[in-house]
Amino acid sequence: MGTSRAGRWARWGWLGTTVAMGAALLAMAWVSRTRVVRATSTLNRGQAGVLMESIRQSMSDLNAIPTQSQLDSLLGGREDAGLRYVGIFNDDGVPIVESGKALGHVDAGRDHREFGPPGVTVVGSRIRLWGAAPWYRSDFERQRRPDRRVLAIEFEPVVARQMASDATTTVLLSALVGAALLMVAFVFWRLSAQQELAERRLEDQRRLSALGEMAAVMAHEIRNPLASLKGHAQLLAERLRNAGENERRKADRVVQEAVRLETLTTDLLDFVRSGPVNVEPTDPATLVESCVQEVNADGFTLDVSGAPATFPLDAARVRQAVTNVLRNALQATSEGTKPSVTVREGDGSLEIVVRDFGSGIAPGEAEKIFTPFYTTRTTGTGLGLAVAQRVMQMHGGTISATNHNEGGAVFRITLPRGG
Repeated sequence: MGTSRAGRWARWGWLGTTVAMGAALLAMAWVSRTRVVRATSTLNRGQAGVLMESIRQSMSDLNAIPTQSQLDSLLGGREDAGLRYVGIFNDDGVPIVESGKALGHVDAGRDHREFGPPGVTVVGSRIRLWGAAPWYRSDFERQRRPDRRVLAIEFEPVVARQMASDATTTVLLSALVGAALLMVAFVFWRLSAQQELAERRLEDQRRLSALGEMAAVMAHEIRNPLASLKGHAQLLAERLRNAGENERRKADRVVQEAVRLETLTTDLLDFVRSGPVNVEPTDPATLVESCVQEVNADGFTLDVSGAPATFPLDAARVRQAVTNVLRNALQATSEGTKPSVTVREGDGSLEIVVRDFGSGIAPGEAEKIFTPFYTTRTTGTGLGLAVAQRVMQMHGGTISATNHNEGGAVFRITLPRGG
């Protein structure tokens, strides 16, 4: 029990640690991308300043307004840096010479007055920058000749976009790594759980084997003397029929206890009974009807309309399991009502659903009721439902117990085809 609990803690610890590592990795990548996005404006201004200064320097070396071919050459040499448009305007916003194609209408006079040199604005996917051309006249010369030249450029913010793209790629890679870590952790968790389940089943098999050996000894050492005790007690009870009531009651009590011990040994042997199941085509409707007849012919409502004509199963063992469930349902059902039994086929499996009309299953007991020797009644061995579960496991099937919304408990037996 301690090893199993430690294994569960180890699985959940590994899974939790992996999830935390993946989340931390993704969070760090996202924070890095957020910082890059926030720094976009600064990056754009830096790229704008570098391009503007480079163009101004090239034009200054010319010491005159460049010709169209010179401006085209200037633009072509900086296209890799993102430059897409260069224009030289007079103070009235009239273009003097342009190279490339601007996005939208360029109102040099308005834009330049609004943003002032140097002015930066976003135009679609580009950045537009205004500045004074290198032939700006001095204040004294502008007073005499007020015309001036304005330089306008448009560029794609390739530096910022590349950094943002790299940051986004990092986030995606981090997400993939986190998902891979989570997948590996989940696979490890599943394998560990399966290993623990296999170990638990192996341990159950060991306990059942030990219990089987004990049951064999019990059958040899107790059943024969018990049969003799029961027979003599029954003879004694018959002879005391005309005796006093107290003597008859004592003799009947001996017979009852002998029968109870006999039932206990029988149930115990049924529980530890091993060997391969003898699967044969069987009429499940007829099988369940015979179980109802054995327990109480008039004590159940039976619906076999959805049952298949035949189904592969070990008739003897399934009959034993169903009979135990029916007895349990009949004992739990209040007087005046009848448990219902439904036999049907669904999704390639056989379902036998038994509903009682008792007080239902107490919280936390849905699994305990299938534990050997666990019972909530003053009578009974506590092996009936355990035997039923054992038979279902041998068939590769399941048996489960839940409470019905309208009261009572529902036992669902599911047998896979070919189990």
